[in-house]
Amino acid sequence: MFHFIIAIQTPEKSRLECALAEFKRLEARCGAMLDDGGWLGAFRRKLQFSSSAAAGVDYYDGQIALADVTLCIVGLMVVKVINGYNVGHMATAKTIYTLRRAWKMYQQCYASVLDIYRTVYDLDPDDNTPRWPPVLKRRQSTSATSLASTSNVESRMHRSATTSFVTLRQDCVSNGMTKDVVRLMAAVSVGYGAFNLILSLMSPMVIPLIGMLGFRGNRQTGLEALAFAKNGPDVHAPLAWLILSWYHMMGNTDYLFDGPQSRENETYIKESEQLVCNPPEEFQNSTSLQYFTGRSLYLKGDLERSIRAYEIGSTVVVDNSFVSMKTMCLHELGFMYAIRLDWMAAYKKFASVAEVWMRQYHYFMATVCAGAAGDSTTAELMRQRADEAVSGCRLNACPGTMCSFMESKERKVAEALRWTAAASSGDDADCNRRDGQRHCRLIAYEVLYVKYGVAKWPVDSLHAVLSDCQEAEDDDNTMWYTKQLLTIVCRRVLGFVDDHCHSLIEIVENMDRNQRRDHLYVYGVYELTAEQIRHIETIDEGKRTVQKLKDIKRGYHFQYFYDMRCVSLQAYVQKLNAR
Repeated sequence: MFHFIIAIQTPEKSRLECALAEFKRLEARCGAMLDDGGWLGAFRRKLQFSSSAAAGVDYYDGQIALADVTLCIVGLMVVKVINGYNVGHMATAKTIYTLRRAWKMYQQCYASVLDIYRTVYDLDPDDNTPRWPPVLKRRQSTSATSLASTSNVESRMHRSATTSFVTLRQDCVSNGMTKDVVRLMAAVSVGYGAFNLILSLMSPMVIPLIGMLGFRGNRQTGLEALAFAKNGPDVHAPLAWLILSWYHMMGNTDYLFDGPQSRENETYIKESEQLVCNPPEEFQNSTSLQYFTGRSLYLKGDLERSIRAYEIGSTVVVDNSFVSMKTMCLHELGFMYAIRLDWMAAYKKFASVAEVWMRQYHYFMATVCAGAAGDSTTAELMRQRADEAVSGCRLNACPGTMCSFMESKERKVAEALRWTAAASSGDDADCNRRDGQRHCRLIAYEVLYVKYGVAKWPVDSLHAVLSDCQEAEDDDNTMWYTKQLLTIVCRRVLGFVDDHCHSLIEIVENMDRNQRRDHLYVYGVYELTAEQIRHIETIDEGKRTVQKLKDIKRGYHFQYFYDMRCVSLQAYVQKLNAR
């Protein structure tokens, strides 16, 4: 696991290859253990399982370990692709096959362990996931004994004051198996739940392809399985907590953005609070906990406390995670300070992150923030460093991401910095009419809107955006749509009584006439759809506009964040149609 963490944190090719080789050796060992004795050995183990619980426990432990190792191998292959390493068509096909094999292992093992679990614990026949705390079936027997003293899950069950063990007849299942049944159920629930959850978050455009490959995902099943597993007795429990925290504070599109669906269910806020208030022991006082606390506080609209949590997280020593959460805290701090309009503080955080992670991305943001603060000298230095980092960023390997956006803004940023420098020196009599700082701020607002939406921003920040979006006499047309879209979404959050729907229709139709199909167009269509669905009189039109979201071709800036919004909005419309 050490090799896996190092490879994820620093995805150099040599480290990825080393980690892959280590996991393949472990996979071979797991496979050899399970296949020992060939078909006759497998047959004997099945016979032994009915009379010897220990053999059954070993077998399922091996199955779960093999599935976990297989999934780690797939994860490393995905990291190679994300970082631009050419894995080839054969390797890609093999990765898909390996992923499918891991999914089948989790499915089969989960079904088998759940069947055993049903014989021991009370579970509704219609439930496909167990509930916490597990309660033993009541048996009328004088020979029944309590598991409270023998169970190895007691250390984690202490969190629930209602936890109690009821007696179990000795002839129901052997004591050896009973001691491990909850552990096995929790262990297999992590992989099974994570698979269901991640597959359910896929874009509707790829779901048919995933279905052809044999994958199916149910979000509720995944969440329930992980909720059970996070209370388990072994190393899988903190991993389940980590996945749930990621989902509720980073992957839950119903909660992250200001769509109509985000205001219907307040349980999102409660669930995120429960996770950060009840972390497993492994994550107490850790950077990971502070990171998720900061996310939870931001999503509640408490920007100041969110910044304090991230600041603590950037200095905490304990960092139990697959990626450097200290770096992630610094990354979020840069954006939080930018939302607070503290541009120099944002510049310092982005510049610090750029030394260790995604150099071009963070140097670009440092450039824009320093320019927004009016420090053209520092901004120019950051811009030069961003240009130097271009060779290390495989732009062709990540289309539709931040890299392509940065390329499109290079000229505008350089021009804005020249205006700012000229204004500072007084060399240009006309430069005061060309506010370079404002152009840098507009670029920063555009990135912030895409990444976070504007619903959680302070009122002062929203008014500042509206002020910067006002037309100036010498403004060119390159940022006209940016200003128009930001104006509408900010005024909507501030509660201005405008015909937002009509304004969005005008923007989209204007871009249609000009055959403009960039990220601003797709975000305009998304905002129009969301606005139509908000109101009873236009809800039917909104349902029709959703189809337009599906028909838009891919390959534009910030595609990931757009797809996240669309998945949530389309799911919301499906629920409306089912009512």
